[in-house]
Amino acid sequence: METNNTLKKENRNIKLYIITAVFVAILLIIQFIAHRITPFMRDDLWYATNLVNGEKVKSLGDIIESQIWHYFNWGGRSINHALLQVVLATGEVAADVLNILATIILGFVIFKTARAKNPLMYLLCEALIVAFNASLFFSMLWESGSVNYLYSTSWILLYVLVILKEMDFEAKEVSKAGKAEYFWIIPLALIAGWSTENMGPTCFVLTVGVIIFLAIKKKKIPFYLYEGAFLTLVGSALLILAPGNFVRNQFVEKAPFMSIIKGRIDSFLLSGCGFLLPSFLFAIILLVIQIYIIKDIKPRDIALFAFAVIAQGAMFLSPAYPQRASFGIMCVLITYIVSVIARLYENHKKMRPMIILMTSSFVLYAVIKICSEIIFPAV
Repeated sequence: METNNTLKKENRNIKLYIITAVFVAILLIIQFIAHRITPFMRDDLWYATNLVNGEKVKSLGDIIESQIWHYFNWGGRSINHALLQVVLATGEVAADVLNILATIILGFVIFKTARAKNPLMYLLCEALIVAFNASLFFSMLWESGSVNYLYSTSWILLYVLVILKEMDFEAKEVSKAGKAEYFWIIPLALIAGWSTENMGPTCFVLTVGVIIFLAIKKKKIPFYLYEGAFLTLVGSALLILAPGNFVRNQFVEKAPFMSIIKGRIDSFLLSGCGFLLPSFLFAIILLVIQIYIIKDIKPRDIALFAFAVIAQGAMFLSPAYPQRASFGIMCVLITYIVSVIARLYENHKKMRPMIILMTSSFVLYAVIKICSEIIFPAV
């Protein structure tokens, strides 16, 4: 009898993996078609050249020369834009393939950061990246937007994954940092800080928060957390204090102080009540369920939700808040959402049919949304 039950469970798991793989493949194939009909455009055409002499990028030297000029004359996103130039140099077909790989990686990093185990949750990750996206075209299909947001969010969340695992000291499967972690955290923390103007500093705040949390709990604080805090701060400083940012600001039309404040409040409210409304609303509903109904909220849940709120608050300092800039915050909220739903799926069997139906609905909506971009592209 026990053998039969084990076989039935294994068969169910195999079916679930197959179903997940099929629907993820459908999502990715449709996205690849959308990528194929989206040519290099706008900033892509500029970054495909050596920014100093205007000739097509042909070597690593061209990219280094371009990024030195860019840092001192236009902006500090050196990591993102160096990678963008590499991707553009591969050509449109290769870039489209890389974009799909980046989508797979981002979904997997969200899945792992959420500590999910069921393959259905990976499908939910991939569906929500599209379903909750306020600007699918400019954050995933347009190459410059894709590298700046889709690609960079992967290494930001990978850093978050490493940092948050220190809050799981009650979990049996938690693993302690080894000596190797003290070394590879150096590039990871630096590029996480040197990513985007709101997510980089928030990585620093998160790391400090985890250090304080461990100190309050009287737990040993791994040295790599101090490394992470220092290097995310350094990366953020290199990004925000780049001379090119101040040079570029000279070309921006000056406005009265009160007009600037009003504009930032308007864009801040528009983002919170528009771009991020679906993901924030869904996350808030789950937060209420956790606190008042199932009464099961973990420190990492609070950390993820707080990360999203702080990253959103940091955008108040930005002179502009385009829809695509909400992508990273959206992915952090998705991580929190999947984390909660994964636990509900595992611990409350009666909720599984509802969760499966919900996931199916998001997948269907994501397919429709991508197809609409194919038929009616944003540009």
